[in-house]
Amino acid sequence: MHIVMSEVKSPSRRERAARTRRTIIQAATQEFRTGGYHGTTMAGIAKRAGVAVQTVYFVFHTKAALLTAAIDAAVMGEDEPVPPELAPWWREATSTTDGHRAVELFVTNVATILSRSATLDRVVLAASTTDPEISGVIAHHDKLRVASYRSYVDALAANGLLRDNLDPREATDMLLTLVGSDIFLNLTEQRAWPIDKYTAWTTETLSTLLLERPTGHLTASAETRADPQR
Repeated sequence: MHIVMSEVKSPSRRERAARTRRTIIQAATQEFRTGGYHGTTMAGIAKRAGVAVQTVYFVFHTKAALLTAAIDAAVMGEDEPVPPELAPWWREATSTTDGHRAVELFVTNVATILSRSATLDRVVLAASTTDPEISGVIAHHDKLRVASYRSYVDALAANGLLRDNLDPREATDMLLTLVGSDIFLNLTEQRAWPIDKYTAWTTETLSTLLLERPTGHLTASAETRADPQR
């Protein structure tokens, strides 16, 4: 009787390299969050990742490059990284003609991203005061964020949802502020707001600020004015 043993396919060199890269990024993210930029060392990252420190340097070369990679992973996800603009929720948010729904989708999904990335943004900002190299990291990610938020605002305008008298640049500034790391951390960490409370408040606030006529969500006082018999 012959027993055929199924072969277990070993990971390819590319798969092993990708797995090592993810492991290093995960370790670096934890080190940056707990120790800040200057308190984090490549040796500490290597120890947490279970690899040689030379491996960390070979893959990322510098600590600043590793911090950039950690932020990218936080924004796009680790397992199947995808820029927000290519995600299904983005396509719906920029195509729906329901203004409130468009804002809700944007805020809810960006809040999920901020729950992973906002602390790293704070690390970068703190490090930039003493390390000129980090200024480039800030500029890089700020440029990406501004372009992303502006493209969402332009979609609102193209769908006839943005207030007619609102400059798209001003609308983008509102988004960058209210759906940015600072206010997110201030409310969810310092003021201990649950994320769903943050998203609900931010959605309602931005609907009022951005939309020509917010749809589907009247406040109690607005409902009363609309129906005096209530």
